[in-house]
Amino acid sequence: MLELGGSDPFVVMPSADVAAAATTAVMARTINNGQSCIAAKRFIVHDAVYDRFLASFVEGMRSLRVGDPGREDTDLGPLATEAGRVGLVRQVEAAVGAGARVLLGGHALPGPGWFYAATVLADLPATAPVHHEEVFGPVALVYRVRDVDAAITLANDTPYGLASSVWTNDAGERERFVRELAAGMTFVNAMVASDPRLPFGGIKRSGYGRELGALGIREFTNQRRS
Repeated sequence: MLELGGSDPFVVMPSADVAAAATTAVMARTINNGQSCIAAKRFIVHDAVYDRFLASFVEGMRSLRVGDPGREDTDLGPLATEAGRVGLVRQVEAAVGAGARVLLGGHALPGPGWFYAATVLADLPATAPVHHEEVFGPVALVYRVRDVDAAITLANDTPYGLASSVWTNDAGERERFVRELAAGMTFVNAMVASDPRLPFGGIKRSGYGRELGALGIREFTNQRRS
């Protein structure tokens, strides 16, 4: 199994519990300070609930306590390396240069450690380089869509395909997302997580093969007929 990162979509539709989705979205974006292959990175929100979700999400990101990761009251610690922060600064500056709007953060933080502010970018044009890149840090990309077709198209508009999180209570939408999203894993009304009971892995530039679950066990076996 080879896992190569991702740019996971987090889709919110009108029938969803928007408050729960926004609260979970903050955790999904900032797990391990945003340095996780399965962290949600692109937030694709239906127009009918976009403003409500965005207000709660931005406030949740704003309330994160930044500091020493060894302290229990810290929500957001530093990035792992200087190079990682330099790359993140470059990505955000390029996105803003292409027309993205900074709703929160958008800059490195002073002091010791490679800290970067919790950041929310909106109105991202498809021409922004970050639209097709993995963002490995506490930077959220938020998109507005008009319907389920647009949500699926945008979610799949990435060279990655590791995982996806979909928030909807509409049975028809759930079926479409599970069937049509180009990702190795799809979680419904839940944050993407690694679970030993389920196969873990992606498609496209997110790698190949599976670990965990029955499929993962078979990756380590030599199957033969006799």
